[in-house]
Amino acid sequence: MVTVGSHSRPRLVRSLGERIAAVGQMPVLGAVGTGAEPLPRSNSARRVQALDGSLQLAPEVAEAARTAGGPVLLVDDFAETGWTLAMAARLLRSAGGGEVPPLVLALQG
Repeated sequence: MVTVGSHSRPRLVRSLGERIAAVGQMPVLGAVGTGAEPLPRSNSARRVQALDGSLQLAPEVAEAARTAGGPVLLVDDFAETGWTLAMAARLLRSAGGGEVPPLVLALQG
């Protein structure tokens, strides 16, 4: 299980992910960092441009995803466009991880 760093609800996302991992008997691999500042609301093209390079996957999280031996659950607090989830999943897959199903608390849009 990997969480997406949240600017508005970091404790909620982290604790929810940890509880899901405990119940599902899956390891907590870490988090995908989203940079220092929240991204501005914008259209999809600008959102992807802003996300490119702002998402960070620590080497130890990349290694954990690569050696997880199965799907890596990606937990986030909300999704507006889905691009953060898609690009975070891409990072995990590029690191050698398996499938990356998302779990989102709320959809906004």
